[in-house]
Amino acid sequence: MRLILGVKTAGFSIFFLFWSPNGIFAGGYAIPHQTAKAVSLSNAVTAGVNDPSAVYVNPAALTEVDGNQVLGGITYINTVSSVSNSGRRSVNKHDDSFLPTFFANYHIPKTDLTFGIGLYSPFGLATTYAEDGFTRFGAVRSELKTIYVTNAMAWRVNPYLSFGGGLSFIHSSALFSRAIFLGAAGEGRIRLTGTDNGFTFNLGVLFKPHKDVKIGLTYRGGEILNFDTAKAKIADFTGAVTTVKSKGTQLPLPPVISLGINWQPTPAWALEFVYDYTRWSEFPHLKARFDQSVLLAPGLPFSGLFIQELWKNTSTLRLGSSYQLDDAFELRAGIAVDETPIPGNTLGPSIPGADILTLNGGFGYAWKGFTLDVGYMAVFYKNRRVLNNVLEADTPLNPFTPGRDKYETFNNFVALNIHIVFKNRLSRPDSLTLSFALSRSWPTCHVTAPPD
Repeated sequence: MRLILGVKTAGFSIFFLFWSPNGIFAGGYAIPHQTAKAVSLSNAVTAGVNDPSAVYVNPAALTEVDGNQVLGGITYINTVSSVSNSGRRSVNKHDDSFLPTFFANYHIPKTDLTFGIGLYSPFGLATTYAEDGFTRFGAVRSELKTIYVTNAMAWRVNPYLSFGGGLSFIHSSALFSRAIFLGAAGEGRIRLTGTDNGFTFNLGVLFKPHKDVKIGLTYRGGEILNFDTAKAKIADFTGAVTTVKSKGTQLPLPPVISLGINWQPTPAWALEFVYDYTRWSEFPHLKARFDQSVLLAPGLPFSGLFIQELWKNTSTLRLGSSYQLDDAFELRAGIAVDETPIPGNTLGPSIPGADILTLNGGFGYAWKGFTLDVGYMAVFYKNRRVLNNVLEADTPLNPFTPGRDKYETFNNFVALNIHIVFKNRLSRPDSLTLSFALSRSWPTCHVTAPPD
């Protein structure tokens, strides 16, 4: 219990110090890749995952982890994103982000049970545009942070079948700001902020019908974030700011079903194909209700916000492959196609999503119980030209964005993980001590064990 509480406390500190979201992704604001190995394999790991990140990917696969392991790392996300209209260009300023992760597992001695814990963020968003840019009536700043703390358990029923499940605590915070067009009176501003906590779960099955084939099936449950304690700061046409309470703002974290088939044609070569289905249709709109009406200009009361979304469910296809060169080196590559849930009539600058193609690669290097994983992913977005009134803030009188809006986005992902493997001789509950030290740079993890 002391280990679990210590990991949670340290993990929250790590996330709050280093977490910087950048979830501009085809799948809305999802960030499905949580480790360097997953990044290099295009997240085609549902059946073949063999490290503690199984807590998130497929809890049933915790039974496949070699020994007891601790895995930590960071993903750097670089985004190049812009919106163009009538020769003008508005650039997303939030172009660099960092995302830390932590996972660990423990095989309970003399049982077929494996315990796992994880701290990670599968959903996030950050976009920032100039306050005087032509995109300001659609969005100025949009931000979503989520932190999952998951405890998972897996049971190996027999050599061919394992079941697993996990319970996740979610802490979230959100921010949204934009300008409000007031016609001849000029413009106002709104800034919404809120936090919420929630719970969800994930379930997994791992079936091995043949020594060279694994089939994994997972269900990651969703959650509706309710920002009913949100605050809204509203500036009227003179710049005077009024702060009101806001309710009714809901943001879904959608459920995901993932099916993976892992095949090992040779002892050194492995392939995996994954199909993901995400229920983004749970996001029909974004709204806020204020506890009092605010007068933005004479004759223009403002009592709430309503933004149509009408997102649709999506499918993703992933293919990953790895090849073990020798006892130390493993090469990895992957490719994926992912459709966006955002229809053209509601596409806006806060989440400039599009259908994507990802090209992935990386390697793993093992040495004396330590493994270094490095992964890279290039995310190619389909350019989108849409004709809607999102940048006009649903106000046809706004003359600032005539014609079609062009959205262009590209992502670079670079991920680094280090994990430590403790063989079963150190698997007594009191034989392993973990401690964390926070510094101005990346926190260090000290591992000590008593002598035999």
